[in-house]
Amino acid sequence: MPIIQIVNTIKKRKLELGLTITKMSEESGVGTRTINRILAGKDVRYSSIESLLRSMDLSLTIGKF
Repeated sequence: MPIIQIVNTIKKRKLELGLTITKMSEESGVGTRTINRILAGKDVRYSSIESLLRSMDLSLTIGKF
């Protein structure tokens, strides 16, 4: 899945849950600066994305093409 799809999914879920960046940070353990980088589609560690997704009841599966 291209990063833009991941970002769009996170943004959509953020709106659905009515979350602020601060609340996302508190629930995921990911810093607000890193969350802003994720939402901007910048390069971050996979573990940060995974933690954020998990806290939003989302998951990312990587498999063979």
